[in-house]
Amino acid sequence: MSMFLLQTRQMWEKLDVLAIALAVLLLLCPNEGAANGTVVSKSADRFWILWERVRYAGEHCPFGQDCNEMRSFSARPLTTNNTGFIFRLFGLQAPLAGPQPLPNTHPDAPSFCEKSSSRPAVEPLAMPKSEKVEVLRGVKALHLDLSNLKSPPGFRQDFGAKLQKQFSDILRGAGIKVVSKEALAQIPGQPVLNVYFSFSDPEELCDYTYSVFASLSQDVLLARDLRIKVAAGVWSFSTGSSARDHKGNEADAILAVAAAFVRDHQRVNSH
Repeated sequence: MSMFLLQTRQMWEKLDVLAIALAVLLLLCPNEGAANGTVVSKSADRFWILWERVRYAGEHCPFGQDCNEMRSFSARPLTTNNTGFIFRLFGLQAPLAGPQPLPNTHPDAPSFCEKSSSRPAVEPLAMPKSEKVEVLRGVKALHLDLSNLKSPPGFRQDFGAKLQKQFSDILRGAGIKVVSKEALAQIPGQPVLNVYFSFSDPEELCDYTYSVFASLSQDVLLARDLRIKVAAGVWSFSTGSSARDHKGNEADAILAVAAAFVRDHQRVNSH
């Protein structure tokens, strides 16, 4: 019986030595488990410099209701050994350790998409189509030039210039500003209202006709490929001497475009 107890004691002593040896091995090689499939959590801190540029376009900038803000950003990695200063900028006295959460982001900071994400936050192809008139929502200014319209029979040579003023006054009365071609570049979407006026040969008065076609173009992105941006017609209106609801002369037909534009504009911007 004593021999059995002696052998048992020697066996436990050998197991204790083996356990101590394994513990020392783990201390000397802490990452050994990673090679065997064990997940090892690590973290690294990187710092960036962010440059924000704000441009304003519209009226009563920068804080007016009709002023549009356009923001652009540029980021560069910051390489520095003075990490203590960086952490103090974030309101910390010491570097973050382990899985602790980062400090709260400033509410005005821009949002960034993850590098691994190849799709936008909104899927354009999955979005339902809007009503056609929705393209006028938020349009506060546009470019319009009627000065080169050809004068029809019976009108003076300042036909286009006079209509430019009348047309602009109608739009302005509805809160829509008419800007120059130079100022158009600062307007979001660069909306342009093109008005086309034509009439038949004035010598054949018995068959004389005229027509008006108008189209608003804006910068748009293709839903199937957001990398493609083009200026496209998004709203249109037509009338003329043969239109059933037309009353008046050639000038009235052109001014009917302004009335139709204001009607549709107010329909989507009144709520």
